Amino acid sequence: MIEPVALPTRKSEEPSFVMDVRIRKWLFVAAFPAILSMTLSAWSAETSEWLLAGQEGKCIPLSTLTKKGPEFQDIKSPYQLVERMRAAGHKAEIKEHKAGTRPAVEVRVPSRDLYVMFLKSSACGANEPVKK
Repeated sequence: MIEPVALPTRKSEEPSFVMDVRIRKWLFVAAFPAILSMTLSAWSAETSEWLLAGQEGKCIPLSTLTKKGPEFQDIKSPYQLVERMRAAGHKAEIKEHKAGTRPAVEVRVPSRDLYVMFLKSSACGANEPVKK
């Protein structure tokens, strides 16, 4: 049989500040994974911006997609676009192209006549043509 264990209280022999430190340490350990997850997701959102591949190697902002319809508003990545199109009942294909100097992600939605190539913003900045 397992005997119940009494949890220490402030009335115990330990000073109250020791108990406070233990509680704070426990709270930190319990909250750390959530804080880390939020920090990493915010960091990845900032460092992994996507752009569309345009003609002649130019990079175009994703806001251009809104010309195709309101359902394309606030698209941040090719994966989000595919999820949204599949949720709307469209067959969406995604293909990652990792060869070459500019890795890209291709998204095809034939029923919407949508064929786009996504590039990371870091790949666009170095290869952007000089404007005259």
